[in-house]
Amino acid sequence: MPLLATAFTALVGLALPVACASCGQPDDAVCRRCRLELDGCLWAGGPRPCRPDPCPPDLPVVHAAGRYEGPLARLAAAYKDDDRRDCAGILGGHLANAVIASVRASPPHLRVLAAGNGPLLLVPVPSSAAARRRRGDAPLTALAAAVAHGFADRELVLAEALKPRRRVADQAGLNARERAVNLEHSMVVRPRWEHVVAGAACVVVDDVLTTGATLVEAARALAASGASSVVAATVCATQRRSSRPKRTPGAAG
Repeated sequence: MPLLATAFTALVGLALPVACASCGQPDDAVCRRCRLELDGCLWAGGPRPCRPDPCPPDLPVVHAAGRYEGPLARLAAAYKDDDRRDCAGILGGHLANAVIASVRASPPHLRVLAAGNGPLLLVPVPSSAAARRRRGDAPLTALAAAVAHGFADRELVLAEALKPRRRVADQAGLNARERAVNLEHSMVVRPRWEHVVAGAACVVVDDVLTTGATLVEAARALAASGASSVVAATVCATQRRSSRPKRTPGAAG
């Protein structure tokens, strides 16, 4: 039987070849070396609160599992843009840890709900219609579903509550201000979710925190429909720093 199992695995590998989503090494969805390097991208002690610089004033509490670099960045990109849904388990685990961290650091009302005394809505950032057609699905929704499934003992509800209300430009290459303008009032709560969102505690989930503009807009749309609390969680965060010159001691200002 072991020989048959080995032979079957080899045949499957020939028919459906697998390569590491991070480095391309054959035979594993994520190779051993990249798994070890991935640990170096995660923050010691678990997810931590992240604030981009400059930080938009209305950014909700956000926790990320690690830095957007190395294998973690490559896996996030491969999952979202290269149809590597076999990375959902790894990325979903890190996102789940970030969700837990954001809930624990949130206002008391949200913590009470998370403890099992009420529903907690897990709200993925919506994909545009064009992106859904191109990819065939909504990768963030699938990732959020994996997270919600892992919280089966709690009342964590996957809520595709947000949808785009207008087309936006590609965010790549835009600075923080341009992203904010591009996304302003670009999301709305779906009518069938309005009565669920009203008075609910929400955790917005995304893959990467960059300038914070996406999470600000998601939180605004949820609050506009009556959400009582909104926090956010991401797999990773870019190490953004303001380009403004720093003042030196004694400088006039």
